[in-house]
Amino acid sequence: MLGQVRTLFLGILVVWPAFGLIGLRDADPRIAAPAVVASVLLLVWLYLGYRRQHFPFWSWVPEGAAACLVAVASGFGVSVGLCFVWLNFRALYGGVREKFLAAAVLCAVMIVGMTVVGVAPGEAVPLLLLALLSLTVNHVLARGSSARDRSAEREGTLASAGGGLVASTTRAEAMDVTMGAALSMDRAASAALIVTVAGPALHVIAAAGVVGPEAAGWVTEKSRLPAEITAALRPGGFTLVDGEAAAALIEVLRLPPHPVVVVAPMAAHGSVFGMLVLALERKPEDDLSATVTTLADEAALTLDQLLSRSRLSIVVEHSGDALVLAGEAGFIRFVNPAAAKMLGCSSDDLLGRGLWSLVHEDDVDALRDAANSHLPSAPVPARIRAREDVEWTDAEALVEYVNEHDGSRSIVFTARDVSERHRLELELRHAQKLESVGRLAAGIAHEINTPIQFVGDNVRFLDTAFTDLERLCGAYRELVAAVQEQGDVDAALRNVEEVATDIDIEFVMEEVPTAVSQTLEGVSRVAHIVRAMKAFGHPGAEEKSRADLNEAIQNTIVVANNEIKYVADVETDFGDLPLVHCHLGDIGQVMLNLVINAAHAIGAADRGRGTITVRTRHEGDYAVIDVADTGTGVPPEIADKLFDPFFTTKEVGSGTGQGLALVRTLVTDRHGGTIDFTSTVGAGTTFTVRLPVAGIESAQGNRLMEAAQ
Repeated sequence: MLGQVRTLFLGILVVWPAFGLIGLRDADPRIAAPAVVASVLLLVWLYLGYRRQHFPFWSWVPEGAAACLVAVASGFGVSVGLCFVWLNFRALYGGVREKFLAAAVLCAVMIVGMTVVGVAPGEAVPLLLLALLSLTVNHVLARGSSARDRSAEREGTLASAGGGLVASTTRAEAMDVTMGAALSMDRAASAALIVTVAGPALHVIAAAGVVGPEAAGWVTEKSRLPAEITAALRPGGFTLVDGEAAAALIEVLRLPPHPVVVVAPMAAHGSVFGMLVLALERKPEDDLSATVTTLADEAALTLDQLLSRSRLSIVVEHSGDALVLAGEAGFIRFVNPAAAKMLGCSSDDLLGRGLWSLVHEDDVDALRDAANSHLPSAPVPARIRAREDVEWTDAEALVEYVNEHDGSRSIVFTARDVSERHRLELELRHAQKLESVGRLAAGIAHEINTPIQFVGDNVRFLDTAFTDLERLCGAYRELVAAVQEQGDVDAALRNVEEVATDIDIEFVMEEVPTAVSQTLEGVSRVAHIVRAMKAFGHPGAEEKSRADLNEAIQNTIVVANNEIKYVADVETDFGDLPLVHCHLGDIGQVMLNLVINAAHAIGAADRGRGTITVRTRHEGDYAVIDVADTGTGVPPEIADKLFDPFFTTKEVGSGTGQGLALVRTLVTDRHGGTIDFTSTVGAGTTFTVRLPVAGIESAQGNRLMEAAQ
């Protein structure tokens, strides 16, 4: 604005000669010629000062002399207007001291007019007062316009700094922008610092302008700061110090001497982490609190965001989970190193590919349904790979749709490789099954020993019977020979009768079929136990398959029979179940734990022989298994802890608290089913297991549909 006003008055000065020099036509040529030269020189000088935007302090004297010469030449007539035009223009430059010199020059011009030209005091004094008033008004106008221009310049600096901070990609760039903007806040600003505050320590992390060699990187103690500075280190604080406080702060920060220092704290999330320090050669002409505080706040916000971005980048780059960012259409925009390693491809090979092409086609719908549901986000089992020539990698994946700052939607895909964990879990479950078999080994050996004993007894009887029958056959052969040779047939018949009587042939013929039948029954019983053990102890496959639950439950009951038969009878009521998509070994482990727990509960009740009832039925999409006992029941105060790991009601050393915890893990996590129980203290407990017939994927889909409804 001040520049526009100055240009306006300069224009008037340029136009003035067109009519202002007319008053010199009747003047003495000896004075008129110098006056014309003086007016031209004055115009040239004023134009040069306008271009420089500065006039020397002393120039008021020669300028006043030139204006006075023109006025005298015209007899203080029309050409005296040059004095007022010159005065109005020159009043827009310089400080207060120059205006006092200007007032003295004006007084001298009027005195010359009264003494040389003979201007009457009644005319000279009003002209002088008018000139002094013009000088004062234009000086105030210049000061106000200059202040407004400086304010606009600071706002422009802030706007430019804001754009620079937004465009900054590193903390160094952001600090350079901040330092440049700080030094532009006032003409007296000569040094700027950014100091971080970390606990009791101060660290100068950026410096610009006239700073000492020790300032950049300087580390000192916060306790050395002056009290005025410490009090200002709060969100929204600001202070301008001079004198002793400024000298003390300059000393602490190792800056060259400066009479004035401005400090604005830098805060993020309500906590001060640093301060912007501006050292000035003199007190500023304007109030800098608003602009410096705004600059400090913008810089603090940017530095905090860049720090967060840097930390986030570190986390993403070093994360063990695969992180993939894709556009709403599914085309990949970013992958972290873990994703490239997991998929066996470079990041460049993955960029631009379709996200869903990495996921097994059978798992895509489950991931999308989980992302679109209103349930809390939870990982979904999925198989991923990037190349056709490699095996699928088992993963727990999570898909979320997010809105970016520009309003577009993106897909964040997170995957964790669980193939090794699945392998270890499979081995662990197999080991737990073998451990269970080991605990039951003595009972199983007893179960096998009983049929083996009567098989052995019957085989020994058959051996003796065979020997006796061989003697009888020998007697019959002798009888046949006697008949054929016409020998002593009667003697041969008596021998046959004696052998038959001796070996008790009637007993042998009656007992041999029974012995054979019992032997076959014993062998069948042993084979049944062996088959059940083989089915129960088999590690199974990692992939689920369709299986007959009724058969698996029956095998489990056979394996656990020795633990059960002394305390309870087992009753089964198997319904008509379809083949269930499951890990059969897991289901066997579940049933073993439930049946053994039921037997222990009946034994703990100490009410004599009890009953364990196992029922199966088909309800909708689920196969339901009930295991009921007539044991002690579950007290209400421990009902919510029953499935907690390491919780047990048994005595120390007789229970690990892992049985029911493992059951819940196998049913819910591995199969997407549910397990619950009802219990009456003193009467017994019924555990109910519900398994989705079609597998865990179907169960998840049903839950998502229920949530949507």
